[in-house]
Amino acid sequence: MKIVADENMPLVKELFEPFAEVQLIAGRKITSKHLVDADMLLVRSVTQVSQSLLQDSKVKFVGSATIGTDHIDQNYLAEQGIQFVFAPGCNAQAVAEYVLSAIAYWAQQQQKDLAQCRVGIIGAGNVGSKVAQVLELLGIEYLLNDPPLAEQGDSRPFVSLEAIQQCGVVTCHVPLTNNGKHPTYHLIDQKFLAGMANDSLLINTSRGAVLDNKAALQSRQAGHNIDFILDVWENEPDVNLQLMDETLIATPHIAGYSQEGKIRGTYQLYQAFCQWQGIEPELTLKELLPQAPKWSVPSQPYAQSGVLYQSLQPFYDIQQDDSQMRQAFGQISDQVSRHNGETIAEEFDNLRKNYPQRLEFWS
Repeated sequence: MKIVADENMPLVKELFEPFAEVQLIAGRKITSKHLVDADMLLVRSVTQVSQSLLQDSKVKFVGSATIGTDHIDQNYLAEQGIQFVFAPGCNAQAVAEYVLSAIAYWAQQQQKDLAQCRVGIIGAGNVGSKVAQVLELLGIEYLLNDPPLAEQGDSRPFVSLEAIQQCGVVTCHVPLTNNGKHPTYHLIDQKFLAGMANDSLLINTSRGAVLDNKAALQSRQAGHNIDFILDVWENEPDVNLQLMDETLIATPHIAGYSQEGKIRGTYQLYQAFCQWQGIEPELTLKELLPQAPKWSVPSQPYAQSGVLYQSLQPFYDIQQDDSQMRQAFGQISDQVSRHNGETIAEEFDNLRKNYPQRLEFWS
């Protein structure tokens, strides 16, 4: 067998080479030419998997080591009898830790008392539930919004988007959908932003187009003092640098980029492959995950004077990721280059490709 895989997936060769030849390629550069003689395709979110990519191949198994599937044409795969698997929940821990660090940084910068702050969580799946879990651990009040889960009979107390809108912090954890009863494309639009209070915070780590980026920029330019912490962007990797300049924290779609999260994603595809082939996995996830020091909830009152942020800094400092991104785009010095989409895209992908190892700190 031959497998084509995104080069940013860890342990692909270690897990799959006992069964197949593995060719690693930059995810955004995978083309139909690479798949002519491939039996399997393993990707992350940057590879658009559709008929145009697969129609001249003999691929019978597609795996995405991600929690989202908006980059996959699942209808086409089903029509062609191509097995598809993905990795729900693989990086939920990492994203929850990013969100906690984001809230802690914002609270320190704005001198906010988190004991008096309510967090609105949009999307209560794997990631949103992890965020709720750590907030509960810290005694920070939160509300949940997830109409699809509510309709499925989830017994948690869900609230309306209007109630979420009134929270001091709003964080988004939904898939990107354009159709259906509850589409999430531009869920956070001009109307939603206008209803948020001044000095509030909007965090987006889901998909870029869940937030109307143009509306976000217009909101800031109009003097509506909402802070934005954005890890995902519309039209990635062609980031809107004007919006980046208006954010409190800007990062290049790395919220879920912990080493453990990436390994879980690859391993979930390995498990699915073994099941597809009718073989027993030879390696366990526990054998593959790194061991790292863990964070302890600070004993002193964390809600004031930046104690929470300071306690998190030795494990993960979100401000460093922000500085790296601003420095990278700041090097696009002249105005012609600064607005050249190809240059921006290259910088964005380089930041992701060369992202330093980050270990999870909370369990």
